[in-house]
Amino acid sequence: MAITPDGKTVYVVNAASDTVTPINTASNTAGPAIKIGDSPGAIAITPDGKTAYLVDGLGTVTPIHTATGTLGAAIKVGSDPQDIAITP
Repeated sequence: MAITPDGKTVYVVNAASDTVTPINTASNTAGPAIKIGDSPGAIAITPDGKTAYLVDGLGTVTPIHTATGTLGAAIKVGSDPQDIAITP
C-alpha cells in the first residue's frame, strides 16, 4: 500500500482481484476499486500526490491519476517487476 503525501488517501493493492482500492483516511471509507493489470504488486506515489505508479505481473508499470482514479498508458519495463520507488 501507499499513502498520498497529504495523508488523505491510502491506496491498497489487491493482487487476487487485480485492483487497487483508494481509502479516504478522514472517513475510513473505500472508494471504487480501480481495475489494473495482472497481479498488481508494488505501488509508489509521486511527491506531489498526483500520480501513483503500480507494477504488475505483465512486466509493466501503470500510472494512476489520483485525482480521477483513471489509468495512464502502461509502461513496459521487463519481466515480472517487483518493486518501485520514487525520488523527491
